[in-house]
Amino acid sequence: MRHLSIVFIFLSFFGYGQSNIKFQQTVHRFGDLIENEEVSHTFTFLNEGIDSVGITSVKASCDCVVTEWNIAKIAPKALDSITVSFNASRRSGAFHKLIHVVTNDGISTTLQITGYVINNAKNMISAFPIHYGNLFLPYKLLNMGAIWHHQIVEKEFKIYNNSDSVMTFLMDSSRIPDFIQFRIIPNTLPPKSIGTLLLNYDPIHRADLGFFRDGLDIMTTDVEMPLKRISVVATIEEYFEAGPSSRVDSVNYPKLDLSDENIDFGKILANQPKFHNLSLYNRGIDVLNIRTIKSNCGCVDWDLKDENIPGGDSTVLMIKLDPLNRKGRQFKNITLFTNDPSNSTRVISLKALIP
Repeated sequence: MRHLSIVFIFLSFFGYGQSNIKFQQTVHRFGDLIENEEVSHTFTFLNEGIDSVGITSVKASCDCVVTEWNIAKIAPKALDSITVSFNASRRSGAFHKLIHVVTNDGISTTLQITGYVINNAKNMISAFPIHYGNLFLPYKLLNMGAIWHHQIVEKEFKIYNNSDSVMTFLMDSSRIPDFIQFRIIPNTLPPKSIGTLLLNYDPIHRADLGFFRDGLDIMTTDVEMPLKRISVVATIEEYFEAGPSSRVDSVNYPKLDLSDENIDFGKILANQPKFHNLSLYNRGIDVLNIRTIKSNCGCVDWDLKDENIPGGDSTVLMIKLDPLNRKGRQFKNITLFTNDPSNSTRVISLKALIP
């Protein structure tokens, strides 16, 4: 049985100490909300004690917060949760609300919810500065961040329908990369309202390492711009089950050492590419494998003598910088992805001056 309670501003004293219930997180950020929007979050916790524990009180600092929890005792090593709902009706600006949870041992734990309520058109345009017709986004790029090569990642982004009409999103899988899935909540977005774009990125299916930028084509009923082409970026890195510090045989791991990580090509004349030989050393015992090499510019090319370097051996990476159609100071980079578990991604900075 769960208990539903609307809680009010209060002043009370609680016992503070080490509670037997351990929350996975005690702070949740709702981000930007539109006025009158209602949102919820579930705080999950574990009873780490040897005895059953009961929640005797859950109180918040505002009547805009509603909480729901289990009034039955929680067994040792069992999971349970508290759901906290926030109503943005007649609210404006930043909010920071506290929820005090008291157990039957008299110990109090404080949960926190934060966010920002947008309540006029001027604030909405400021919060969603990127416009695709009447679909407004907070960012130019939907950044999935750095993700492991073996782990599917899900991330949500707020969107805003600025039109005076309902906007419906039409799913067409032929327009979406097969390693990306998305859905809009709600799929039919009312006028002048905020929705959520839920993005699912599968690096396993992509089967590559490095920095990637892909186009996400979304068809809508927006008469001003039906097709939205939105950029999704991600950096995929290799995951290693155990690093060298956690293994007795850590000395056997391959270990990449570079002769230089900052290369200055100096002055380069137009139409005269310049080259630099970079030495790659394997200071470990196991074979060092150069998985792949990427650069942030098409003006950078390279030639790797050996992609597999035995322990104690070395090889040469020849890097070429082409000044064609470029002028002024140049700052580029080249990234090596390897099986060195202590530092699998190595970025080499390149600079030059093209008069």
